[in-house]
Amino acid sequence: MVHVLLAALYYKSGHYQTAIDHCKQVLSQCDREQYGLHTIGAEYLPQIDDSVDAVFGLILLYQQVQRNALNSDNKSQPDSEVLPAFTTELLARYLYSKCLNVANTKDEKVKMYQQHLSQTKPLLLSDVVLFKAMEIQLDECTETSVAEDRTHDDGNNASSSMDVTLLVTTLELVALEKLITVRQVMVRELHSDKFHLVNEFEAMYAYKCGLFEECIELCRNNIDALLRSNYVGAHVYPVTYPEMLSLLDGELVSFFGIIRILQHPRLFVEFGRFFFIDDLTLSLYLIARCQRNLRNDSLVDTMNLICCLHNEVFAAKDVWLLNRQILQLTYRSLKLFTKPSIH
Repeated sequence: MVHVLLAALYYKSGHYQTAIDHCKQVLSQCDREQYGLHTIGAEYLPQIDDSVDAVFGLILLYQQVQRNALNSDNKSQPDSEVLPAFTTELLARYLYSKCLNVANTKDEKVKMYQQHLSQTKPLLLSDVVLFKAMEIQLDECTETSVAEDRTHDDGNNASSSMDVTLLVTTLELVALEKLITVRQVMVRELHSDKFHLVNEFEAMYAYKCGLFEECIELCRNNIDALLRSNYVGAHVYPVTYPEMLSLLDGELVSFFGIIRILQHPRLFVEFGRFFFIDDLTLSLYLIARCQRNLRNDSLVDTMNLICCLHNEVFAAKDVWLLNRQILQLTYRSLKLFTKPSIH
């Protein structure tokens, strides 16, 4: 879904080669069947071009006519209107075809697009209409050339790289906003005096926004609440899942990245059995990252708390292996960051 959104945004801004690269990622992932997300709704998409807008308009008109004119029993129709959606792979194929170089003939584009269309099950009405719109455009010789790619207009590769970072960060913030809302419902339903629940996504959101002091305060409050509840391991973060790990950065991502790259059977099995870290560990990690970004020289309290959790709360047991390793890594990063006098 992220690659489709990025491809749409790059297509809109005229960065056609970059859009093609993201489309290839979608198509290759769909070929390997690694991801379960099959469709993307209109509410998640930006305004792409006139053809996509026309398809959405036709689908909505069709739904309106079907509901009000073709069905005599309006009560049998749902109150909430279902917004149109595209199959993720076919939308990527559409964007890919639009960005192809003019050297590719109309027949080649239609053949590739039609092949994916025929193999997609189930097929959405919007997919078929968008394909027909693409055929009409090709008949009228409305071509978009990669040669006009704006990423090469000024030769500023740094600017293009910054655009990628901004887009990805924006998507991360949107994801965290959704996670905050979901977690807040859980907190309201399950929180009690004896069982404290915290909303760790609020601290992560503040960190991503650069509100480091606010993040530190939220993390410290979370640590106090979790320690008071005395339920270590009851509130965890699934850090080894790629979707959740991608919301973090720094040493934590590098730590799991090295494990994945090495793929040593014994090492991978040793770490792979445990897919979660405690929110105490996550909160301390975020505090350390914020203090480093603030260039805070007073890190003794944080380092002492890390030692306390490592030696007392997370005893030397296999179940706390990831927590202990990450705490050691965080402590070392702070120690290297501090002035020699603090050593």
